[in-house]
Amino acid sequence: MKVFIDPRSTINYSSFYIRGLYDYFGKKNVHFSTKYFHELKEIDMLMAFVLVEKKKITNFIIDYRDQSDIIINAYHWTDVYAKINLNRNTLNLPQNETDKIVSIPPSFGIKVWNPVELLFHLSCNFFKAGIIGRVNDQNIHLRPVRWMRNYLSLLKRQKIEYYENTEDQEVPGYIFFVSTYWSGHKDLNSFRSRYILSCYNDPEIEFHGGFFVDKGLSVSGEIPEKLLYRRYIPNSEYLKNTKKSIFVFNTPAVWNCHGWKLGEFLCMGKAIISTPLFNELPEQLEHKKNIYLINNEEDINSAIHILLKDEQLRQNLRKNARIYYKRFVAPKKVIEHIVNCNLTIN
Repeated sequence: MKVFIDPRSTINYSSFYIRGLYDYFGKKNVHFSTKYFHELKEIDMLMAFVLVEKKKITNFIIDYRDQSDIIINAYHWTDVYAKINLNRNTLNLPQNETDKIVSIPPSFGIKVWNPVELLFHLSCNFFKAGIIGRVNDQNIHLRPVRWMRNYLSLLKRQKIEYYENTEDQEVPGYIFFVSTYWSGHKDLNSFRSRYILSCYNDPEIEFHGGFFVDKGLSVSGEIPEKLLYRRYIPNSEYLKNTKKSIFVFNTPAVWNCHGWKLGEFLCMGKAIISTPLFNELPEQLEHKKNIYLINNEEDINSAIHILLKDEQLRQNLRKNARIYYKRFVAPKKVIEHIVNCNLTIN
């Protein structure tokens, strides 16, 4: 049994699933090739792979885009269409034609190769995917500069084992939160701003973080200067401080999508305060079991106060977040779910 990945796949998003394929099928059985993907004319921000067993070929798509719609040509090509941000209320497909769609949880970029292996795959896939001729490609991730940047970004990421290692001790009263400021997304910024300000002003909290804003971007009058975080923070420092934090904060990102943060938080086994989730999950997260859900900005102060004082609740949230991760989110589990869904569909 062999697995072949389309070399056009967006590598920083695909890395999580490549690790899952390695874990499930064995690294020596997973390769990149263009052989099986000639009919897949447009790949957008997707990962395509095929499973070859004797003479049987099964096509798979993993759609990790923020948008909740389906890439139609990819859907017609595939046997299983696995999607992170699945919202059946907004699908651009007739209800009776959704049998190939599978809901998968949020993922995040991870390190899957050492530097030598990464440069090898960058070079080989650069030519396999014909990147040199895609300077003005509609998909910016297939343009040469972005292509190389996506690969090289994995050098700054951590292996999945680092996220899974929960031995680092949380620091009592310490809260860390850094989030990108999204220009033009008032509601999203408002929730995050309220959380940051609430933590910042609480005398029992040692708060570190704020809104990450590019140096050239002006947010005058929108966000208090004391909430801005203009220093670039390396991924290693971000994760170290997140592990130290006694709880974390999650909001759906642009397009109401599940962001990388949610996947990271579940993997690290954090007590998560979250605004409502809009898109499906393989199994919904439950309030006060594996997540602490709030409905509006007014709930933020209350949630912070409760989790600050209730150590038992925090411990339960942490434990159950890790259980959820191991059952549904771990790379091997996602691939296992996708492959097994093909058996159910057929």
